[in-house]
Amino acid sequence: MSSEQFTTFARAFALKRLPGSEIELAGEVPFAAVEPYRTEALKHLASHMELPGFRVGHVPVDVALKNIGEAAVLGEAVERFMRDFYPALVTEHKADVVGQPNVQVTKLAAGNPVGLLVRATVYPEVVLPKNWRVLGGSVRLEPVPDTITMEVDDAITSLRRARAKIATPGQDPKAEVKEEELPVPDDAFAQSLGDFKNLEDLKTKIKENLKLEKEQKAKDKRRGEIIEVLLKKMSVEVPAIFVESELEKIMGQLKDDVVRFGLTFEKYLKQVNKTEAQLRNEFRDQAHKRATLQLVLNKIAEEAKIEPDPEAVKTEMGHALKHFPDARPDLLKVHIETILRNEKALQLLEGSEEKA
Repeated sequence: MSSEQFTTFARAFALKRLPGSEIELAGEVPFAAVEPYRTEALKHLASHMELPGFRVGHVPVDVALKNIGEAAVLGEAVERFMRDFYPALVTEHKADVVGQPNVQVTKLAAGNPVGLLVRATVYPEVVLPKNWRVLGGSVRLEPVPDTITMEVDDAITSLRRARAKIATPGQDPKAEVKEEELPVPDDAFAQSLGDFKNLEDLKTKIKENLKLEKEQKAKDKRRGEIIEVLLKKMSVEVPAIFVESELEKIMGQLKDDVVRFGLTFEKYLKQVNKTEAQLRNEFRDQAHKRATLQLVLNKIAEEAKIEPDPEAVKTEMGHALKHFPDARPDLLKVHIETILRNEKALQLLEGSEEKA
């Protein structure tokens, strides 16, 4: 069947927009359009049948038809027809669809027009606030407090405790180390930790690192506040499929973290006294927020013509494949490009994109 014929059928379908960024396409196609798919449909169904006296894949089509019935064959034929027809249908109606459609056959009888009702998710319209480029200016970066001597001393004490536990293998890791068992905080101790000249050099490096940590926390806090300001100004119909995708990521990360701490997910559920369904429900708002943010960042990248640096993508892929050699390169590339694109978009919101 030609593409022109598919387009003609598609024009007869009525489009209805639904809540949740979904559409409904309803219409009929001539039975003659589906009939050519009937032969292959019957062969396919017969090849998967198990009947006494026949090996799987060797059931004659006439025998198969008597066992499964004409309605089942026509249903399979419609499914095969839709694989070819659906792209023409959404193209004709200029629908930017995502995910798989839900197809219902509303009328099916040999010789009569076939009634179809197609529901699909479409990419939502995202309209950014007119002042989105300067929103970051309304959120100040909190000044970083100076690192005091006590903070440095506490960090050194933590290093001494960690060294003492290493020096006594077999000791209960939860057991508290006595003060007299800690190594003396002198130049030798500092040098044993790495490339430090003496104890004062170690203290200086710790102070610098603590300052960097505080600065990063302040930047992260500001970024979070900018995102909150932006999202409050947005009104986006986030498709359920996007929310579910983010929810799967959240649950997947939680399960990985649980295993990393030496628990099974089943034991973790018992500890928190919740079912997986309850946890998923609790994380749904977070998943919705993450899905909304991703849509917004996609729009920012589109408007600002942001693209990830090819060399950076190549470098990150090299690192990732060393740790995850079984990962699919095509999916990994998309994931890395998204992360890098998101980072540039966030930097643009913060007003730091040019400096990065």
